Formats: sequence, structure tokens, C-alpha cells
Amino acid sequence: MTSASLLNVSKAYGKTPVLRDVSLNIKAGEFLAVLGPSGCGKTTLLRLLAGFETPTEGEVQLGDRTVASRSVMVPPEKRGLGIVFQNYALWPHMSVAQNVGYALKVAGLPRAERDQRVREALETVDLTRFADRRPADLSGGQRQRVALARCLAARNNLVLLDEPLANLDVRLRATMEEEFRRFHRESGATLVYITHDQSEAMALADRVAVMDKGRILQCASPRQLYREPANATVATFIGDGLLFPVENVRPEYAGRVRATLLGVEVTMRATPPQGPVPFAIATCHPGNLRLCADHEQNGLDVVITSRVYRGGHWSLEMRPYADQSLTYTIDLPDRGGSLPEPGDDARVAFDDLWLLPEGQGAPFGSTKTNQSSTTDQKKVLQCV
Repeated sequence: MTSASLLNVSKAYGKTPVLRDVSLNIKAGEFLAVLGPSGCGKTTLLRLLAGFETPTEGEVQLGDRTVASRSVMVPPEKRGLGIVFQNYALWPHMSVAQNVGYALKVAGLPRAERDQRVREALETVDLTRFADRRPADLSGGQRQRVALARCLAARNNLVLLDEPLANLDVRLRATMEEEFRRFHRESGATLVYITHDQSEAMALADRVAVMDKGRILQCASPRQLYREPANATVATFIGDGLLFPVENVRPEYAGRVRATLLGVEVTMRATPPQGPVPFAIATCHPGNLRLCADHEQNGLDVVITSRVYRGGHWSLEMRPYADQSLTYTIDLPDRGGSLPEPGDDARVAFDDLWLLPEGQGAPFGSTKTNQSSTTDQKKVLQCV
């Protein structure tokens, strides 16, 4: 198993910055997903680890050795890593077995050892019966498993995966996710998985690094990202989080605070120790809202603006009467009962709220006036 680190790495093409002062420590044996929208810099990060690019600033380390810096550049073939590409990168004129064993042949391993490693790798990914076929005779999922078998045979301690499921249909993706979990479990290798699909990242990885505009915004376990986003961008990207302006935040007890949300008194989770602040942003997911009775305290009065059935649940769009410039979505399970229709008044309650850490995700602070802070809040809530 091999650890990997990027230390204050920046990368620019000419005057165009792609990565900005990125630091990331990947533990030996860890399954790390790098998640972000197209153009955020995640593939460039992978190419720097692989040795296909040289950092403009900073260092790349594999284990305890520096493999890239201003003065050092170890080529890809000497980094001891495997790469699984989106397009599989298989030799079309070679059989499955020849593809899996090609790197071993180039490395000069004896024929008997090569054959044994190839057999073991193909057995692990359940492709033994396809050993003599050409890549053109395989399905997309089978080709991807050949690429995994190639890494298994080479016994790479670090494997980089560049959006490996992007070309597969939804059903096949689910099957291949299990293949990747099994590959990680049985190989013990360190995996770095590049993806723009948050469901893949959350299902597969031990930790997820969320990227945007060349920076890593947060690196944490999938559960922590979902429940405790570090800022507004992560909150809205993971699970379609909703943002709410809150005022008069004051500690209640360790890890809990009280605040006023659009005129409603609420309690929420927070990072301890969270001190009192006049303005902040809270977040939750559409499934953390519920319809409540008119007489229920701490309910938010809203008007329903649209209703869409999404298979198993309804998505209701609503605007709070306290500020109709804001729009939110509530997800409700389909239990066969009646639901409000567009134009109806309703009342919603919060089952779970998280206070974004002080100073994160909002361009306002405690020194600003009430009026200017409220204006800035609206900008954040409407634009993030």
C-alpha cells in the first residue's frame, strides 16, 4: 500500500490557473474519491499524481519520496502505479489475457510467473472464460474489468481511476460499483477515484474530496459531507442541500444552537464550540422538511408553487411568506394521501438543520449592519 500527498500544488496552463494551492493527504490503503463538476481541476489532479503533468508550484509525493516538484520529475512508468481510464485503454489486437499481461511482459517477468498472475487476476474479476477474446467482443463492463485485472496482475499499490463508469448505463454502473469495492478489498491498494457523480463517490469512497474552481473545499467521509458540509458550495452540491438565512445564533449546549430562521425559532446542530453570531447560514436537505399542522409551533408558512412526482416521492417547490424571493424544495414520500397543490398555503417544519461553520459560505460578518448583512445573505442564497 502506498500513500500519496499533494503539498501546496498549483497548476497553470499559460496564464490560466487550473489548480490553486491544493494540499491533500491520501492514506495508504484508502479509497479516496475526488468529486466535482466538469472543469473543476479533478482530472488535472489525477494527471499530476500519474506523472502526465508537472506542477507549476508545490510537490507531489508517493510514500516518502518526492516524484514531482520544480526540480524533480519522476516519469509515470517509474511511479509504480496503475491507471484505469474512462475509455479502458485496451489494445484492440490483443486478447484479454495478453492485455492483462502486457505490462508484466514489458517488465521482463518470467513467462510462468506472468501466466500465473494473469490467471489469478482474471479469476478475481470473473473473466477467466473470456481470456482468449478480443476487447471488441466484450461489453463495456467487461472491458472495464479487464482494466482492473491489469492493475491486479501488476500488483500496483496505487491505482488511479479516471471517471471509469462514465460510459456505462445506470444498471451496469451499479454492478461495476460492487466490482470496485471488491477490487479494493482484495487488492488492498490505495485507490484515487475521479468522478462528477456524487452517488458513485458517496457509495464507494472512504473519504470524498469535493473540488470547485481548482480548490479542494472539503475532504471528509461521505456521511460527514452530507450531514456537516463545511460551506455553502459543498452544502448545495451534496444532496441538493438547501440554504436558509438565520439570525441571532446563540449556543444552547455542546453541538447545538438556537437561532431565528425567517422569523421561526429553531434549534440546529453546529460545530462545537459555536459562539453567538448575529447572522449565519443554515442548511438541510429536501427530505429533512415535512408538512406540519397549522397549530404546530416553529412551523414556516409557505405557498406551494409546483408539484412533481419523481417515482416513490413527490417534490414540492415552495416560497416562504417571510421572503418570497427565496425558493425551496421539500421531498415527501408517496404514501397515497392528499398533498397540497400549486397555489395552496402550507406549513413546514424542520427535522434536521446544520449551521454552516462561522464565516464559511457567506460574505458577511458580525460587524456589518443588519440591512447590509441581510442583502448579502440573499445574494448567497440566490447565487450559490
